[in-house]
Amino acid sequence: MNQRRRVRGSKFSQWIGAQFYLEADGSITVQATLRDAQGGPPGHIHGGVLASLLDEAMGAAAWQAGHKSLAANLSVNFKQAVPVGCEVLVSARVERIEGRKAYTRGTLTLPDGTVAAEATALFIAVPDLPDDGGFVLGELLP
Repeated sequence: MNQRRRVRGSKFSQWIGAQFYLEADGSITVQATLRDAQGGPPGHIHGGVLASLLDEAMGAAAWQAGHKSLAANLSVNFKQAVPVGCEVLVSARVERIEGRKAYTRGTLTLPDGTVAAEATALFIAVPDLPDDGGFVLGELLP
């Protein structure tokens, strides 16, 4: 059985209406339907919103791997514009951990399976970050 847990994201991810999940393999998936309020070019979502979703997902993956961290570097490659009203799936995982550094990778996929954006990021653990407002596990889902 593929069990996953809800993860509460940041205020940004709550504003955007994104649902975060911790998968059994430790990766994070995010589902969101992007609205006109997140618009950029006419009829499409702003690239900054897409980059933020990838950042949030990769950050959640780092936190769930035990790295209370902040992004030090984020690199996004946009491959296709995302239309307003589109439901996207973001997948993120930690590729490796070296001391305080967590190297992550993420993809943002459209409903037809097309990868609209890919990203990598470096997160640096900051042990004295407060726990409130972080990526908190929620209920176990079937």
